Amino acid sequence: MVNQRLSRRRTERRASVQPPVTLNARGRRSRELLKRAAREVLNERGYRALRVQDVTARAGVATGLFYRYFHDLREIVAEIAQDFFAELLENADPVAANEHRYDWIFGNLCNVVRRFAQNPGILACLFGLAGDYEEFDRIWKENAHRWNLRVAEYLKRDAGFDAAHSRRIGFVLGAMTEGVIYQALIRRTGDLLAFGARPEDIADVLAVMWYRAIFLSDPPIGRLRPAGRRLINGKTRRVGTRGP
Repeated sequence: MVNQRLSRRRTERRASVQPPVTLNARGRRSRELLKRAAREVLNERGYRALRVQDVTARAGVATGLFYRYFHDLREIVAEIAQDFFAELLENADPVAANEHRYDWIFGNLCNVVRRFAQNPGILACLFGLAGDYEEFDRIWKENAHRWNLRVAEYLKRDAGFDAAHSRRIGFVLGAMTEGVIYQALIRRTGDLLAFGARPEDIADVLAVMWYRAIFLSDPPIGRLRPAGRRLINGKTRRVGTRGP
């Protein structure tokens, strides 16, 4: 067991790997092709079952080509995770005027939950391996911090909190969101999914709790989806049933 753990931590560095900045157009295309293939296989099988041969087979290239661009699987997965967060933050709604202050909360949470639901391998990797691999821990913390700062901007504008209080509340709300996403999308906790298992259901439940924590009241019932209304009304349904 100890040897297996050390093996997972060890990374072989090959002198033959070409830095991205030195690649020509063809090399950049090949590198991106390998990253897309690795992301697909990671989301299908998870990090523990990921193999270089599977990545290169999906990309339709020789196995040896992988080591021209990446030292190992850990390096390519870390880069994929960083790309994922860049996409998530790029598509987050700016702190701008909304018809109702609940709309910004739900819209941003829905964006986050949907993207993680579409990339379960990345989510499981960042949650499950952060304690083993420093780069995964760093990627999660740095990007979660950036996202929480956007929440703080919203809190200053719509809740009227000062900057310091907005940051503190934003970090707490972010931590709560991480826990719910992990429980819903990775552990598939039945008590939570009883409100609804779709990404928009999870986001609606989170948004209700955010709204309550920020404004000390329930959001308008007319703005909620079925999952949020179930939470406010104290009703749930069995996981796997259909209907609102």
